[in-house]
Amino acid sequence: AWSHIDGNILATSATNGAVSIWDINKFGRNKQVNVYHDHERTTHSVVFHQADPNLLLSASQDSTLKLFDLREKAQAVSTFSSTESVRDVKFNPFACNSFASVSENGTVQLFDIRRSEKFVQQFTAHSGPIYCLDYHPTQQWLATGSRDKLIKVWNMSSAKPTLEFTIHTIAVVGRVRWRPERKFHIASCSLVVDYSIYIWDVRRPFIPYASFNEHTNVTTDIAFKGVPDVLLSTAKDSTIYKHATKEAQHPAAAANPQSGSINYRGDLLFVCKTKTKPTPPAIPSSGSTTKLNFLKKTSLDTVDSGSVVLNDSFHLAKSS
Repeated sequence: AWSHIDGNILATSATNGAVSIWDINKFGRNKQVNVYHDHERTTHSVVFHQADPNLLLSASQDSTLKLFDLREKAQAVSTFSSTESVRDVKFNPFACNSFASVSENGTVQLFDIRRSEKFVQQFTAHSGPIYCLDYHPTQQWLATGSRDKLIKVWNMSSAKPTLEFTIHTIAVVGRVRWRPERKFHIASCSLVVDYSIYIWDVRRPFIPYASFNEHTNVTTDIAFKGVPDVLLSTAKDSTIYKHATKEAQHPAAAANPQSGSINYRGDLLFVCKTKTKPTPPAIPSSGSTTKLNFLKKTSLDTVDSGSVVLNDSFHLAKSS
């Protein structure tokens, strides 16, 4: 994790629990400013405070979170206990003393850095272990990704968090990152099976808005480069990719827009793309019970006249 204040300061976590502080301006061994050995097992995540350059949080497999003050070289200044292994942690951008963590028991815990004795709030978010979380930069939304193949977006503006959106993926969610300058867009990658990176519009929970399919092994991390159109990714195929969203594939554009269904009463419902005014259905002969429903649906994300319209929004169709 990079410091938000000092561009030369970097923190790393290791499988032996060590948390290292680096100054890339220095030379040789002096680059490693300090190493903390407070954790007993793998440290999964480190994150700097957004306003105080001296504060650093870490989350570990040993079911603890540690708050480090970089001016204190010996050890952590506070320890926060969780009921299960902690997989990720993030400071709340809207409350400087608050942070959230996610655990392998499917719970989200909210803490105050001034009160280390117990969490402020806890709620069950998923039916399986939660591996990642990310605060929205402009909305009071917290996104969580889990082994249950779901990404959930929680509204944190009220006393009790409420579920705002749910995205259904096809594999275990390993990382989630909100897309800068796009209110409803979030990127995700998988821990197993699926090597692709997706950008989702949270209002469309089943089909990704965009996908990147360059990696040939599991994607281990993703990050936007401070702008909405540049995404970086690392993977177990030993590559780092810099993706441009204009080169992404758009799964919705390749989806089949035709479908049909018939119910137990014999009613037929079908949907199809139309470019011209549809011909009115023939009036059924007397005594016939055939009933045809024509519903017209348009979308800015789908193929239109042979080209893909790459708008960041889509038409939310409703029908009675």
